[in-house]
Amino acid sequence: MNMPIKKYLTFSFLFICIFLFSGCMSNEQKETLEKAQQVSLAYLKENYGVEVEFTDHKFLPADLSHNVSLSGHVKNNKNTEITILVNYDTFEVQNAIVPKEILDQKK
Repeated sequence: MNMPIKKYLTFSFLFICIFLFSGCMSNEQKETLEKAQQVSLAYLKENYGVEVEFTDHKFLPADLSHNVSLSGHVKNNKNTEITILVNYDTFEVQNAIVPKEILDQKK
């Protein structure tokens, strides 16, 4: 098979897989994610004085924990990354990974 055709088919397959699997979140998971994001935004604003834009999430395996990890960056500053872990049963923040420069500003 011709190399450009092979690359095209590979990229097409990957795009289809990403499209199909990204839309497979249940309504319950969507609601859980939205609530976790709201809790996280309020927590980060209250505790660190920053507004965050979340760009990714990951539900951790339920047999290990009932947490969702949210990652993103400070609004208008894509270089300042933040990650937060929220228990999706209680919607309590378990941990927040915040850059040192934000921690230093808080003092």
